[in-house]
Amino acid sequence: MSDADSWSLSLGGRSFDVPRLPLAVTVLVYPICQRLTNAGLVERLRSDEGFALTPEEIGDLTELAFQAAHAADPELDTQAFLALPITPPELFAAFFVMRIQCGGWRKASSDSEGGNEPGEAQGAQAPPPTSTSTASSPA
Repeated sequence: MSDADSWSLSLGGRSFDVPRLPLAVTVLVYPICQRLTNAGLVERLRSDEGFALTPEEIGDLTELAFQAAHAADPELDTQAFLALPITPPELFAAFFVMRIQCGGWRKASSDSEGGNEPGEAQGAQAPPPTSTSTASSPA
């Protein structure tokens, strides 16, 4: 795996280079990423208004951050992870990294509009429309 396939993530004063995830981890984190995305977490994070997280969302973000850290450092156990002074913004960063590393979302292009956060999902490009007009058909 090349370094280009890993994402650097800071959690609790430690730096983790999170690799592309093996299937065993993807099947754990993809449903969490999807649930948080579908619940509007990305939009709430971008909002200028304050927002509240449910206990379930905090638990999901913590699980994503642990799986990210553990993928980068397999020796890290749950107890040591939970002792790290991880901040909410670091949990949010782990969410974006895990969306990319599980393969369910793609990295935002640097030339995209809207000031997307690193790792923010972009919808797939739609194919160009196919004309059904007889005026455009060859004669």
